[in-house]
Amino acid sequence: MTQQFDESMKEIVLGLVAIGTAPYSASKIEDVFAREPVPIEQKIDALEAADDILKSSNFHRAVEEYIQRLQKADPDPEEKDTKINPVQDIPPDKSDSQIKAIASTLIKPVEIYGTNISEPRNKRFLRPYKDDTGVYTIGIGHKIGNGSKAAKNKWVKKYGHTITPKFAEKLFDKQLDYHLNRVKEIFGATFNYFTDGQAAVLVDISYRGDLLPDMDWVKLLQSGKNIEAANEYLDHEEYKKRKKKGQDGVVKRMERNAGILANKT
Repeated sequence: MTQQFDESMKEIVLGLVAIGTAPYSASKIEDVFAREPVPIEQKIDALEAADDILKSSNFHRAVEEYIQRLQKADPDPEEKDTKINPVQDIPPDKSDSQIKAIASTLIKPVEIYGTNISEPRNKRFLRPYKDDTGVYTIGIGHKIGNGSKAAKNKWVKKYGHTITPKFAEKLFDKQLDYHLNRVKEIFGATFNYFTDGQAAVLVDISYRGDLLPDMDWVKLLQSGKNIEAANEYLDHEEYKKRKKKGQDGVVKRMERNAGILANKT
């Protein structure tokens, strides 16, 4: 043995030789290495050295059994390359700006006309108005406080009767940030497994007020049961009432969201 081998492996080899006083087994060899953890290559060197010293057929068989265990636990490097690395299976963190951009294209056309709040036809949204459920709203679907008349009056007192398109966009961006962070908080580690489109849909659902952590469809989605989650999401009182009356904007919006959630690809 080399001087370097003597210094680093002497104790291990002596430990292997010492088990010669009892019946040899791969498990006993494993106990020796458990006390002195070393790389696989050094384990094999130590075993070969102990085998040369003991010259025992029983010990040799125990060594062969132990090496087989090592090979099963740590496959050949070429085999490893053909397998999926679990670390690579973990999706990277998502781009907030990308998700917000998609969410914007989903939300704006159902809250205003088109996607540009500056257009003359969207002037009516720059002052407080009641949505079709009687909730006071302004800008790009922004609910004023709790949506009550008192909340609207408080808003007017603070900001006036109208806002600028620039203010409306700023308010919308702030709301996107809020709802995106809320979605992340509710779904936790599951969030990164969604497509950007699904993440954006969840922002839209939160924006509409339909996202709570204890909802059944949320739990199903967290479990990867996308189709079941989408069906449960549409088991919604408002959706069912509106569906009976016809295919209005809310029905189309929710059906679009369900379709995106159901698709895992």
